[in-house]
Amino acid sequence: VTFSHFLNLKKAILKAGIPFSFPCGGKGICGKCKVKVRGNVTPLTVIEKEKLSVREIEENYRLACQTGLKGDTQVEILLSDSVFSPQILTTWKKEEFEVKSPVKKIYLSIKPPDIKDQISDVSRIRRELKKRGFDDLKIGIEVVKKIPSVLRENEFKVTVVIDDNEIICIEGKDTRKESFGIAFDIGTTTIVGALLDLTKGKVIATKGIVNPQSVYGYDVISRISYIQQKGKKGISELQKAVILGVNRLIDNLLKEANIDKSKVYKIVFVGNTIMQHILVGIDPVNIGLYPYVPVIQEFIKLKSFNLKLRVNPFADVFVFPNIAGFIGGDTVGVILSTGIHRAKGKNILAVDLGTNGEIVLSSKGKIWATSTAAGPAFEGVRISQGMMAQKGAIERVKIEDGRIFVKVVGDVEPEGICGSGLIDAVAELHKEGVIDDSGKITPRDMQKDIWKERVLEEEERKFVLVEKNGYPIFITQKDVRELQLAKAAVSTGIKILLKKTGIKPGDVQQVFIAGGFGSYLNLQNACNIGLFPLFPRAEVKNIGNAALHGAIKALLSQRYIEEVKKIPYLVSSVELATHPEFQNVLAESIRF
Repeated sequence: VTFSHFLNLKKAILKAGIPFSFPCGGKGICGKCKVKVRGNVTPLTVIEKEKLSVREIEENYRLACQTGLKGDTQVEILLSDSVFSPQILTTWKKEEFEVKSPVKKIYLSIKPPDIKDQISDVSRIRRELKKRGFDDLKIGIEVVKKIPSVLRENEFKVTVVIDDNEIICIEGKDTRKESFGIAFDIGTTTIVGALLDLTKGKVIATKGIVNPQSVYGYDVISRISYIQQKGKKGISELQKAVILGVNRLIDNLLKEANIDKSKVYKIVFVGNTIMQHILVGIDPVNIGLYPYVPVIQEFIKLKSFNLKLRVNPFADVFVFPNIAGFIGGDTVGVILSTGIHRAKGKNILAVDLGTNGEIVLSSKGKIWATSTAAGPAFEGVRISQGMMAQKGAIERVKIEDGRIFVKVVGDVEPEGICGSGLIDAVAELHKEGVIDDSGKITPRDMQKDIWKERVLEEEERKFVLVEKNGYPIFITQKDVRELQLAKAAVSTGIKILLKKTGIKPGDVQQVFIAGGFGSYLNLQNACNIGLFPLFPRAEVKNIGNAALHGAIKALLSQRYIEEVKKIPYLVSSVELATHPEFQNVLAESIRF
């Protein structure tokens, strides 16, 4: 990158088009944008001195968002972990699935034309398809253009790809065994994709990435504000960012499975309302303004070339419908995954934990839903040594007889802590008295003797969980506060929804916990810190990334797509902030 005047390193990285993540939007909050720098740059900032270890500073690490370029500079950026393999629940009960993909591949051995049979190439194909029970199929002009060469180069032996009564592709030879689709969950903080074999109904690979939009802010309101400032340019920039992330996942998924992009015929997206609007280039600004109205509620269908996705250009793209301004297609995915829209006789609660926590309650054939701004703590963002639930993340913490035991994803040396590990750590430390009911890490001199050496009295009080090669992995006071805000938001949402509907916790019969780390969450610890109220009679289940699971079901069966189209009209949305008890309940829910 060349520049003629002072330039922030974050802006230089973006200008160069390098796929690098700024989880907190470049505000110096998360400390994740570490790079190695040699050259003419500005001095270390106070924030960098706080976020970087002594060793990192000695090795010339800087935070890109805090570093100014004053002259010639060499920057080393490590991108190896930018696309990761997240822990995702990828096995479900077989009876939940009806594997009947809407994508059909029909092999045809067609009689070539002669002087007695001079019908057109398209009519010749239609004639053969009619014999197989396929009639009145649509076909686009771009597909028509390819027909003459494909037929003649392959001796009129071809495979026709059909989706939703349309011929979307014609391929040479018999390719019936090669039929793939990808389901995406577009989260505020992360994007997760699953590659599926549409014939077998099998998940082949899953990958995740920090949403590249995070450079514009870690929450949806920040991104709406950016669009308000920049107008159409802002929408375009955010759309390009999310498409960049999606395409990087597509490339990695296909590379891992050794699959050609031309064999991907269907894409399904779920996400919150704002993420889905931005994905397709729709202005979401009014969702952030009272009375929080989306532009569109219905499902959206388009072609992959419309979004410049690196798959078959004529692949169908299906974007889930929304329920309300802050209750999006991801919630529809959770409802489809759990089947609570079909449960008429039970009181069922589903909670999707993420940056935007969605809560759904079903009772006597009625469904209510709400959304709460939990923040990204559950996904490891804005936590001093937080990370996604990937290799190297502490996912479990237990204290027994004065000893701390941790479980690390991938059974490797710990590099940080993810959401489930953070909940465990805080719950265990609260039980030990290291953290009091207000959430304060008590001073070293007030701790039990066994914990005194682990409490670091620095600018911000810290508790050391473990050490890696002599360097500590710790929980800070700020980390505890971030978790308190997140858990209070979710807990308040659940309590208000129950109050609104007149259902008591004791009347709830089933609870589903969903989210990126949902299947790895210690439910007892979650209840101990007040993330969930106690449900004395309920069967509680961890169900993992249910939004993605819903997208996968829609990818595999037209029946589920038809259900998805109807679900938003079965749900009543509840606005938390207008409830008279909201502020009091929120304040009470912050304590442990």
